[in-house]
Amino acid sequence: MSIILQTKSLSKIYGKGDNEVRALNKCDLTFSEGSFTSIVGRSGSGKSTLMHLLGGLDTPTTGSVYIENRNIYDMSDSERTIFRRRRVGFVFQFYNLMPELTAYQNILLPIQLDNRNVDKDYIDEIISMLGLRERLSHYVGELSGGQQQRIAIARALAAKPAVILADEPTGNLDGKSGAEVLELLHLSRKRFNQTLIMVTHDRQIAEGSDRIISLEDGCVSCDSEVNSL
Repeated sequence: MSIILQTKSLSKIYGKGDNEVRALNKCDLTFSEGSFTSIVGRSGSGKSTLMHLLGGLDTPTTGSVYIENRNIYDMSDSERTIFRRRRVGFVFQFYNLMPELTAYQNILLPIQLDNRNVDKDYIDEIISMLGLRERLSHYVGELSGGQQQRIAIARALAAKPAVILADEPTGNLDGKSGAEVLELLHLSRKRFNQTLIMVTHDRQIAEGSDRIISLEDGCVSCDSEVNSL
């Protein structure tokens, strides 16, 4: 499989001198197209920092991130915003939906922000796959947590991204809803050949991925294929 995402000496340092904190320290990682990787580690190990840097939501102190052979930190802020909106989908623990919009409007938001035409057949396929047909006209406050996360997944998929970054996507859900969301992420990855990178505290979830990367004090402490565990 071809490499879709790569980091080189990726570091993030907060503060200076005695107050310096190395949230991420010279991480060199590669991710293959269509793969599913789990990022694990204790709180403060650098998981969310890594995810934010992979997706261009923060700026590294040193190092680079390549997505589809393009260094996203060589781009201007506006170029990176457009690239991120088109090629990276985000799924967060707390959904980050717009409460004043309907479910359908939330799904279409990234495409409309980009002033692009909506591929209605593709959006319809996502809606069917995620079982959202009966919820499209509902506002966020009228949806359960599991339904809101499905909407968030649909929004992440709407722009046909190459990479999906999921930060504790089941962390705010009950066991049944969490299992359903995880199954849907698996299904969408396989159907659309997307690379899924997920932060999780749940070892059982991690062991359902292709690969587990463990972080400790901002460094990769273990990088293992799941079949070899």
